[in-house]
Amino acid sequence: MDAAYIAVEVRPGRLLTALEAFRRLGGQGVNLTRPLKETVFAYLDAVSPWAEAARAANTIAYRAEGWYGDNTDVRALIDALESLLARRPSRRALVVGAGGVARGSVVALKDLGCEVTVASRREIAWPGCAWTALTALNRPAEWAVVVNATPLGQHGEPDWPILPYLVAGETVVVDWVYHPRRTPLIARATALGCPVVDGIGLLVGQARWAWQVWFGRMGPEEPMTNALDV
Repeated sequence: MDAAYIAVEVRPGRLLTALEAFRRLGGQGVNLTRPLKETVFAYLDAVSPWAEAARAANTIAYRAEGWYGDNTDVRALIDALESLLARRPSRRALVVGAGGVARGSVVALKDLGCEVTVASRREIAWPGCAWTALTALNRPAEWAVVVNATPLGQHGEPDWPILPYLVAGETVVVDWVYHPRRTPLIARATALGCPVVDGIGLLVGQARWAWQVWFGRMGPEEPMTNALDV
């Protein structure tokens, strides 16, 4: 492919200027990471249902109507969890975090028929889900799915604080953190025999859907995975 993929650090207040410069240089598509997934939403001319529901976009493309935004985090999480949840009677899900990844996780879980509770340090009011303080979590047996949508457990960040709330062999554990790949949360869940979805798998999944937005076809899974395993 005659294309280049480069990384650029942009502060939220400079995002629109950066996007305009990118277009003048011939740029066609962009991935965004936190906190830009929510910042970019105000600058989009059209959005997918997933981005609209999450009020956040991690993948954008320049089209005839202007900037189009999608949320491939949502698509990747649906793909990862669909078969794991297919035969589970309980659909109670806990999402830890309040940023763009948490929003996308909530949208994906609701699409899969889950009853979602969000746990965070500050109170939030998102449609269709309950909220609880991190310090108030005391119902480990009720969570069919636990999603870490924070940087906790990432290299250089504090450990994940809710490990006791996993149910051995039952709770499906999702960790969006991918550095290190075997995070403290994933390690603990694996030791308990819980099904896990790690951040590398989700990173590849959302990247494959980003290709769909940019090029009209899914990205190649094996080369992407191999590149991350180097």
